[in-house]
Amino acid sequence: MNARIIGGQIKAYTWELLTAMLVMEAAFGVAGVIAAPVFYAYIKRELGEQNLI
Repeated sequence: MNARIIGGQIKAYTWELLTAMLVMEAAFGVAGVIAAPVFYAYIKRELGEQNLI
């Protein structure tokens, strides 16, 4: 449910956020799950500004 709420705010699909959360959890543990939506939103915005996505 959290991925759907956050995804709506940053214009990302649920599966994108869940994937980011899984990857960040594997790399950084629980802190990665908490930080994943923030980092994903930042990376997505930066890539969008450079027309890479």
